[in-house]
Amino acid sequence: MSFSRFFKLQTALLAIFVGASFAAKSQTGKVHYAVGEVFVHRGGSEMVIKSNDPDKNKLKKAKSVKERDDIITQQESEVTIGLPDGSSFNVQENTVVSITKLSFEDGENNFVTEVKRGSMKFDVQKQANGKSKFKFKTGTATAAIRGTDGFVGTSKSCSVASLSTGSLEFADNDNEQATRSISGGQTIIYCKKDFLVMDLKSSGNQDLFKAIDSVLTDTTLSADAIRKATEEADKKISEKQNALKAKIQCNVTPLPDVVHSAEQTIVATCTEGTHIRIFDEPVLSDGSEIQLVVKWAASTVGPKKFPLTCFYGNDSTNTIQCGLVTTYYAGNQEGDESSRPVPLTITSNTPVEVCDPAMATIEGVFDPSDSNATLTVKLGKYTSNNLVPLSANGKFSHSISVSDKAGNWNENAIVINYESENGDQSATVPLKVNKSCKTVNLLPPTLAMTANKCKVWLELGQTTGDRAIYTLSVDGQPQKNVYIDSDRQFNDKLSRGTHNYTFHVEDLAGNHVEINKKLECYPPIRNAKIVIDGGDGLEHVPVPPPPPKGVNSKIHRQLSFTIAGLPQNDPDYIREIKIAYLGKTIIIRGSDMLSNRIDQQIELKRGTTIVKITVKLKSGEILTQTKPYKV
Repeated sequence: MSFSRFFKLQTALLAIFVGASFAAKSQTGKVHYAVGEVFVHRGGSEMVIKSNDPDKNKLKKAKSVKERDDIITQQESEVTIGLPDGSSFNVQENTVVSITKLSFEDGENNFVTEVKRGSMKFDVQKQANGKSKFKFKTGTATAAIRGTDGFVGTSKSCSVASLSTGSLEFADNDNEQATRSISGGQTIIYCKKDFLVMDLKSSGNQDLFKAIDSVLTDTTLSADAIRKATEEADKKISEKQNALKAKIQCNVTPLPDVVHSAEQTIVATCTEGTHIRIFDEPVLSDGSEIQLVVKWAASTVGPKKFPLTCFYGNDSTNTIQCGLVTTYYAGNQEGDESSRPVPLTITSNTPVEVCDPAMATIEGVFDPSDSNATLTVKLGKYTSNNLVPLSANGKFSHSISVSDKAGNWNENAIVINYESENGDQSATVPLKVNKSCKTVNLLPPTLAMTANKCKVWLELGQTTGDRAIYTLSVDGQPQKNVYIDSDRQFNDKLSRGTHNYTFHVEDLAGNHVEINKKLECYPPIRNAKIVIDGGDGLEHVPVPPPPPKGVNSKIHRQLSFTIAGLPQNDPDYIREIKIAYLGKTIIIRGSDMLSNRIDQQIELKRGTTIVKITVKLKSGEILTQTKPYKV
């Protein structure tokens, strides 16, 4: 080989390696569209994205943004930034946004911003794995999202987030326990530690933020007043949107279910006079086909979605989503993609999330050229039948019921196996089961109780894999809360005395079991005794003169005694007192006693009478004493 040929070969190989390296890593966002006055502060220097000021246009031009950049927009200004995976965000007017993280590398996409003033719209692609993170922060809260479009902003020390589609978790920056989740069609306002969640038709529309920002200028408004004013604004925005939808009709040609090129052309036909755009400058429709090109980094494999934004005439402030194109990017392949089918590609968003309905649905495409191929989906002990005969054109969808009752809600992955003469392939998709959903968490916890003296034994069931809270209440007052994540036996001490106890267990979905019981706890009393007034010795009673004939000749005497040694002399410790004499028994219930002292009239006969006193204590002790009388 000549030196020249060797050098060319080495150069070509180096280009391939370098190209592959850069394709797998991207740390910038591309500026697609800007209006008005838009600037970037980078490393202490000011750069210009768009400006009508000749002096400002002398600044260095910023065609992209990266970590630690501050993006600043002025009045009637905005800028749209495209991210490597096809996600995008739009910084609205009078806004300052700091990019604290922007890294797309080897399938792990991380993008974190802080909205210091104003608001920003976002349209985030569904992420192919659980490693990717998209977060939008404000001064008081953080929105964590995946596969979502809407806006986030800050207004008068309040944080606002609103979604058209998808889901979002909103958390206090200083207290991660203070969180709320919202989904498409919902808007959340967080002010002074209070969350206000509303279902609004215009959720995700930037005009809604402007309306909320105006409402929050009055810092004296209550939560109900804020809700009422926001709902009124939502009604007006929705009417405006509906009027625009009546003017605009768009037909958008769908992309294939799976593509292997990171550049696609979207074709749309819209009503004449409509302005249509995805990322770049709006294109005016004359009623014929419009072609819009979308690109993303070749390394960002996964689901892709591209909403089309339209406005009519010259009113660019009133926009609607006039189309949505979705596909799955399976990565570049050498040669003609139609002649080199991929054995198996999973198109479902990952992880597969289960809530309502309680179904794990896995979707994808496979090489249909081998009619004898087998495709199965496995979750725990369940394995599906061969899905190939049931799937048209190599596209499959399979759902599996997931619940505690089905016994598979603790599984964390779905395994898909494809075997054919052209090659075998397996895929493992993570599974995320929301155990707080009643459709998934069907079985309520069980609770059994036994009590003995001053202890109660409890046996908890049907909580393994769940997370339950056990609450003990005494006389209606909660005494303890304990989190439990498995079946177990445990005990609790009872409080001294007689009390009404409530043993309550509630799981993540609100299923609960409760036992209500009146229980006693009286510890042993060592020094309790019966103390009779005058002592327990023989007492002589003077003989009265015989009564006249026909008059009762019985002799009465007052027997007085005290139950000594009780804690705080509390008669509640006494269950029962019996006073027996001359074949008679007087019974005094402890519940009828107001003190630990007894004054009881008894009858004596001429001669000797022995009175026996028996005291039963709730602690189990039995006290006895006798008192003899002689008349």
